[in-house]
Amino acid sequence: MICIREELLAQPESRSARGDKSMIWMDEANADLRLRCEGTLFSVREALQHVHQFLSIQCMPCALVEDVDLVLSEAMTNIVRHSYGDAGGVIECDLVVKGTSVDCRITDTGRSFDPAGAGRAPPEPADLAEGGYGWFLIHSLTNKLSYTREGGRNILRFSVPAMQAMAKDDAEVHVLS
Repeated sequence: MICIREELLAQPESRSARGDKSMIWMDEANADLRLRCEGTLFSVREALQHVHQFLSIQCMPCALVEDVDLVLSEAMTNIVRHSYGDAGGVIECDLVVKGTSVDCRITDTGRSFDPAGAGRAPPEPADLAEGGYGWFLIHSLTNKLSYTREGGRNILRFSVPAMQAMAKDDAEVHVLS
C-alpha cells in the first residue's frame, strides 16, 4: 500500500497554504483506497477528487463513479455541517472495489447521528427545500447501509452496487482525461 499524499507533504512546495495534513493511501493490487481529511468542505472536495481518480483507474462504469461521488459527497458534507459544525475534526473514508460494487466506510468523531430522524423520502417539492435530500439520496443509491456509534466514533457503512449503476449508462467506462 502506498501513501500518495504523504509523499507530497514531504515536499514543502506542494503543501497547501492551510497546512492540510490529509493522507491518501491506495493499494492498487487490491483495489483499496483509504482517505483521511480535515472536516472542512474544501478538504472533502479534494478527497472526492482522489476518489473519482481512483475509481476511474479501476475502470469502473461512469454511473457507478457518479453514484459513489454523490453518496460520499452527501455523507461527508453532512459530517462537516452537522457532526462537526464549527468544532472541526477528521474524516476517514475507506473504499474497497469488490467486482460488482464499491464498499465504503466513513468514520468521524463528531456528534452522533440518529438515522431514525432522517428522511427516507425526499422533501416535498412544493416546500422548495434547498436541503433535506442527503439521507434520501444515500439510502436510495446504496445497499447494506448501516450507522453505528462505537467508542466515540460515528461509523457509516454502505455498498454502492455497480450493476444498478451500469444499467443507467449501458456500462460506459469512465476514463481519466
